[in-house]
Amino acid sequence: MIYKIHHLHCGTMCPVCGPLFGQKGLHAKVVCHCLLLETDQGLVLVDTGLGIQDYLHSKARLGNLVSLLGRIENNLELTAIAQIQRLGFSPQDVRHILVSHLDFDHAGGISDFPHATVHVLSSEYNATQNFFSLKNKARYKTQQFKQHRYWNFIEPNQGEAWFNLHQVQGFNLFQDEILLIPLLGHSKGHCGIAIKQDDGWLFFCGDAYYSHRQLNPKNKLRTLDKLERVFAENNQMRVDNLHKIQQLAQTEKNIKIICAHDPVELARYLT
Repeated sequence: MIYKIHHLHCGTMCPVCGPLFGQKGLHAKVVCHCLLLETDQGLVLVDTGLGIQDYLHSKARLGNLVSLLGRIENNLELTAIAQIQRLGFSPQDVRHILVSHLDFDHAGGISDFPHATVHVLSSEYNATQNFFSLKNKARYKTQQFKQHRYWNFIEPNQGEAWFNLHQVQGFNLFQDEILLIPLLGHSKGHCGIAIKQDDGWLFFCGDAYYSHRQLNPKNKLRTLDKLERVFAENNQMRVDNLHKIQQLAQTEKNIKIICAHDPVELARYLT
């Protein structure tokens, strides 16, 4: 049972060129939007943003290129662990971590919760072990999670339909109140997380899109699309899943759709 959902701001990056991220101006504001769920099985963290060690040892953990181009705001108060403590919880209360994927800006906080079980698609974790891919080297920083002991690797097999998408087969830890929805394309094992609410669903889409403006197919964000093509593991799959998300946004009013990096969406829940 899910009692409450908290929206967390777990990192801010200000890279050059706002249009690359569907924004205006010289610098974009890219947030790490994460969720904290109070459940009858303890706290559940959805994505982790940047962790303590990412702030304290940025170049060693993330590399010079990310530190230089990402323009990360150095603020330890934005870590998930700091925010969880401010809410009155202990880090040990976090029993489960669901990650949309293991890019550095989503997985950095895993090391701050050594007793939690991390749930991830097996195809995503396997991609982090491909050290011959330059793209994987850029996106995955395995020192963030290579020492973690507790994992649940989920096979990305298609299960029952969830609206115009499908949930992962066999993930029933939360009695269908939390679903993993494969949204492949951005990365090898990228997925969304659907959370049941009293009035419908909250659908966390990770990096399946970057700007709320993309939910309307009439908005053509060509510069952002070029950036997403560069990041994508399989661009055609990414585009196909974006179209499905757009269909949900246009037709299913009981689904609240959010992504991981849009400051406008985050602000709706923090104000």
